[in-house]
Amino acid sequence: MEVIMKRLSVPDTYAVWSRNKDIRYNSTSGGAFSEFAKTIINEGGLVVGARYNQENLVEHAIVDSYEGIEKLRQSKYMSSSVGDTYIKIKEELGKGKLIAFCGSPCQVAGLYSFLGKEYENLFTMDFICRGMNSPKAFKSWLDEIEKKEKSKVSKVWFKYKDGGWKTSPKRTRLDFKNGKCKVYEAEKNLYMHGYLTSNLYIRPSCGNCLFKGVPRKSDVTFADFWGIERDLDDDKGTSMLLVNSEKGKMYFEKIKNNMEVHKKEFNTIFVGNPMFSNSVEVPKNAHNFLIDLDNMTFSEAIKKYTPKIPFWRRVLTSGKRMIKKMLRL
Repeated sequence: MEVIMKRLSVPDTYAVWSRNKDIRYNSTSGGAFSEFAKTIINEGGLVVGARYNQENLVEHAIVDSYEGIEKLRQSKYMSSSVGDTYIKIKEELGKGKLIAFCGSPCQVAGLYSFLGKEYENLFTMDFICRGMNSPKAFKSWLDEIEKKEKSKVSKVWFKYKDGGWKTSPKRTRLDFKNGKCKVYEAEKNLYMHGYLTSNLYIRPSCGNCLFKGVPRKSDVTFADFWGIERDLDDDKGTSMLLVNSEKGKMYFEKIKNNMEVHKKEFNTIFVGNPMFSNSVEVPKNAHNFLIDLDNMTFSEAIKKYTPKIPFWRRVLTSGKRMIKKMLRL
């Protein structure tokens, strides 16, 4: 069922980051989600978002505390299981409970479709989505690493900011149960490198996403503000925030004092976030890649399905990376 909602065709657009240094550091970009979530908790509400389970797969969960928000924070680059979350949300909304839901654009649309109407006590948040990855591919990558390190992974930290926010998309930190941790970066971070360059394990339906552009389904939308001007980029994370509805405006007013806020023109978001309007191209051999994971390690499958990078290009890329590090010093 399609629910008719009042949303802005030209959202109010901001570059923002939390003034709380811990929240900002531990967030994927500037910490906007955490500030909204804190406000909902302060008002006695519940926050629903994606967290890792004991198998390091991703599932949606309902939390009612600051500690719970910490589990929902940060990007998680695979499909999340919604389970019976929509049912529980409807039950709580019926009781008059304030609920904030954060998910991909299609998950937000799915929630409204399930509910059949808008609720005054429901606040929704989504993000600019490149595409949902297969949990099978993620587990294959993680299993190979765990065998090599001879220890199970206890924490996954995508877009690890040590080394800078702008280079964080290809940097992942894994903490192990034996107490060690390891950072995987650039081409050595096979999972994120493959996601951003090959699209081999993105869900096929993401190749024709029906939830791009405007108007949005959600009350607010988050993203990294890639391409933001240098005076608003200290390489610690700057969030792009789109306020899509009157309810979004109301809650934004409640958190503004906790944020560094800079009003922007809506058209400034497109250069750095092309996936706001465009669907990713999923290759025809993606299905075969996932089948081969039954008999191959993740690294073997990636090597089979991705072209080998010429030596001169690897040298050039390495040189550019070294120059960038020197410029940051």
